[in-house]
Amino acid sequence: MKFLRTAAKAGIPLALLCSLAVVATATAVAAPKLGGKAQPSGTVALAQAEQAPVARFMIRYKTPVKMAGQRGATQATERLEAAAQVTRSASVSGASNLRYLKSVAADLHVVVLEQAVSPAEAQALMQRLRADAAVEDVVIDHRMQAHALPNDPYLVPDSRYNQWHLQDSTVVPGGINVRSVWGAGSTGSGVVVAVVDGGYRPHADLEANVLPGYDFISADSPSKFGRNIHWTANDGDARDPDARDPGDWITPDDVTNGYCDKAEESSWHGTHVAGLAGAVGNNGVGGLGVAYGAQLLPVRVLGRCGGYSSDILAGARWAAGLDGTGVTPPSRPAKVLNLSLGVSGVACDTTTQSIVDEIRARNVSIVASSGNDGSTFLTMPANCKGVMAVTAHTREGDSADYANVGAGTAISAPGGGDNTILPPSPGNPRFIVSTGNAGLEEPAGDNYMLYNGTSMAAPQVVGVLALLASLRPDLPMATLEGIVIGSTRPFPAGGYCATNPYGLPAGFCGSGLLDAEKAVAAVIAYVAPVAPPSDGGGGCTVATNGQADAGLALLTLAALLMLARRRRQPR
Repeated sequence: MKFLRTAAKAGIPLALLCSLAVVATATAVAAPKLGGKAQPSGTVALAQAEQAPVARFMIRYKTPVKMAGQRGATQATERLEAAAQVTRSASVSGASNLRYLKSVAADLHVVVLEQAVSPAEAQALMQRLRADAAVEDVVIDHRMQAHALPNDPYLVPDSRYNQWHLQDSTVVPGGINVRSVWGAGSTGSGVVVAVVDGGYRPHADLEANVLPGYDFISADSPSKFGRNIHWTANDGDARDPDARDPGDWITPDDVTNGYCDKAEESSWHGTHVAGLAGAVGNNGVGGLGVAYGAQLLPVRVLGRCGGYSSDILAGARWAAGLDGTGVTPPSRPAKVLNLSLGVSGVACDTTTQSIVDEIRARNVSIVASSGNDGSTFLTMPANCKGVMAVTAHTREGDSADYANVGAGTAISAPGGGDNTILPPSPGNPRFIVSTGNAGLEEPAGDNYMLYNGTSMAAPQVVGVLALLASLRPDLPMATLEGIVIGSTRPFPAGGYCATNPYGLPAGFCGSGLLDAEKAVAAVIAYVAPVAPPSDGGGGCTVATNGQADAGLALLTLAALLMLARRRRQPR
C-alpha cells in the first residue's frame, strides 16, 4: 500500500488518502493539467495488462467443478478435481510449471507459475490456455493495492467540521444533507452492508454494528514453491473466519525483497471505510456513519501490498450469499457491497463482469470508487456494467483534483482534498474523519483517522442506499440505485463538472452531488408503475390495495414533515 502518515498534535495518528487501485499501466493522459486533472488526449486506449511480471491467472471453465458442500463432494475432492482440470489445461498449453492454487467459484480457479513471466509472455500463455476446449476464458489475477496523494492532515476542533461531509448543503456546499433524514427516524436499520476491504479492527464506534465476517486472503503461492506463502495475509494462515485486520505495514526489507515498492505504516483502511458507511450513532463516542443503524459485514480481501482480484471476487460473492468456495455463505447476506478499490488502466474483463452480473442477479448493489489518478477513465471494477461508480468532490462541491471521472460515472460524493477549479473556503477541512487504529504496525487502541479519496466517497453512497432499503424493502436495489442517482443536487456553478473545460461527454462526473434528504423523500413517495391492462386500456400508476395506499400516505406525510423540520434542525 502507498500511504503517507503523520501524527496529530493530540497524539492521534493521522493517515492520508486511500482510494485503492491496482498498480497497472497508468491511463495515458496529456499535459497540461487543470488543478490535479490532466487534459484527455482524445485517443487514449485502456491498457490491458500490467507492466510488472505476471505469475497468477484466473481460468474460467465452461463446466463447473462439483464444489464442496454439494451432495457427494468434499472440499478435498473438489480441490483434486479442480487441480486435475488445471493440469489438463496446462498440458494443452505446454505450461508444465502451471500449478492449481485455489477456487473462486465452481467454474473459476486460480493458477500460478513457479516463475513470473513478462506481460507479453503472459498474454501468449493465456491464448494457449484459451485453446483448451474446456476453457471459457483466462484473465490475469491482478494485484490490488492502495495509493496515496501527498497532503498535510489537520483536525479542526469543531465536530461539525470533523464530519463536514454529513452536513446540510446550506452550511457545507459539499455535504450530503443527511441530518434531517436521521431526525425523521431513518438510520438504515435492518439492512446489511458488506465492506469488501482490508478487514476491520474492533472499535467502540463500530463493534455494536459488526456481524461475523470472513477473511478471504488466500496463500500467495503453493507451499512447494518455498516462498512466504502467507505474506499478504500477514496473519499466518489463509482463509479463515477472522476478518480482523492484523495490519498491513511494509518494512524496508519487504521493499528490498521485491514484495512492495515502498515502506509504509499500517493503513487500517477497511476500518475507516466501515465507519463512514455505518459507525454507531447516539453512543456518545466519536462520530457516526451515514447509515448508523445498519449492520456491517466485514470481508477481508486486502492485506500487505493489497490483494488479488481472485480473493476480492470470492469475498464479494460470499457477501452476496453465493456459495462456491467451500465457505458457508453468511446467514444474513448483504444488500449492498462497498468496494473502495480498483485497478487503473484495465478494462473490465469478462470474468469480473460475469461475477458482477451473478451478484446483481441476487438483488444486491455493488458500489465502487472511481479511482484517484486524476484521469478521465474509471478503474476496474468501477468500469464494469452494473457497478455504481462513485467519484469524489470537496467541501465546496467541486470535483476533487485527484478524482477519476468519465464515462460510466454514476454520482459524486464527498471525498475531501483540493478543488480542481473553485477557490477553497477559509480553513477548508480537506479530509474525511472516520474510525481507525493507533497502531503504526500491529494493532493498538481505537482512534480516528483523516483520509481523502474516492475510497471515502463510495461508502457514503452505500450508506444512503441502506437508508432507502430500510425504508422501502419492497423495492429492488436497482430501483433504489436509480432513485439515488436521480435525486442529486447540481454541481456548483464555476466548478470543474459544471464548466466542463475539456469538453467531455455529458454526464462525465455522474448525475450530481449525493443528497440523502432528496433521495429519502423520493423513495418514500415512489410508487412502482403498473403495466397497462391486457385489453389495451390506458395504464396508470397506482398502489396495489387500500392498505398499501394508506401506508404510502403515512410515509409521504413523514417525508413532508421531515422536509418541513429540516430548517429547524440545529446545525
